[in-house]
Amino acid sequence: MKYLNERKKHLYFSKMRCIREGAEMNVGSILALLPVINFARRDTVDANMVWGPRTIPDCQLFYVIEGEAELQMNRRTYRISSGGCVFYGSDSPHRLQTITEVDCYSVHFHWSHESPEPVHPALHIRECSFEDLSLQAVPYEVDIPVYGNVAIPHCFEAPELEQLLMRIVKEYRLEQPGYAFMLRALMMELIAVLVRHAADRASAVRPQRIEAALEAMRADPEREWTVEQLAALCGYHPAHFTKLFKEETGRTPKHYMITEKMKRAKQLLLGGETLEVIADKLNYANLHYFSHQFKKETGITPSEYRQQGMRQA
Repeated sequence: MKYLNERKKHLYFSKMRCIREGAEMNVGSILALLPVINFARRDTVDANMVWGPRTIPDCQLFYVIEGEAELQMNRRTYRISSGGCVFYGSDSPHRLQTITEVDCYSVHFHWSHESPEPVHPALHIRECSFEDLSLQAVPYEVDIPVYGNVAIPHCFEAPELEQLLMRIVKEYRLEQPGYAFMLRALMMELIAVLVRHAADRASAVRPQRIEAALEAMRADPEREWTVEQLAALCGYHPAHFTKLFKEETGRTPKHYMITEKMKRAKQLLLGGETLEVIADKLNYANLHYFSHQFKKETGITPSEYRQQGMRQA
């Protein structure tokens, strides 16, 4: 069954919108994701076929096997040729157009949902204006234990995806017994491939001069690092370091440090430490501010996070 009733759809999409905070989306730990594929298709599309300007209720991967297409989004135009892929999520205005005849894969998905049953996105696709294409597209990050947060790029080359996308489309089309469960398994594999690809790409382009700061914050998140200390590790003036850090990571050093603190807080919560001890270890002035920061970053309170971890154990 590829359609849920309207009430379930409304509750589902409302939940997905509610977990968004600010200009970016952290979908959580890769170990906790329960992805669902809503639509998957391989198609041959004529030249000058246009989708949009529009927004979609979920996320989409558009992969070009042969031909050429372009995506207008995020104040940019992305060219997609053979082996290329574009990715965007809900509430990111975009316009997709084929330049030549294109053989392509299209997959719509949500990062996590209790049910693996596909929820077709068609009823919730919305038209928007050309002016909306200048709005910032929502970047998505996945939390990888030990490694840290990995951002999925909007446009990238990944010819290794083709065989996996072929299996996904076949499973979606045939609807054999247990197909929704199999689709979830295949989407987990696809997310793992995307994350590794993005991590490798980030490592290749990230200057070594900010790597020292990143490693320091990951290794010792309980320390109250200052911008001056981090800049000194990299050999830069604090103002220039902050600018460079934001350009390369999309976040300020302070925001990155908070993220690392919250990852450490999660480990301590699941390890049984009291909230008071955790707040003290992470150098928070009081428990209230720690709890406020934790909920702001994760969407739930420290106590709720601990309870969830106990239920999953």
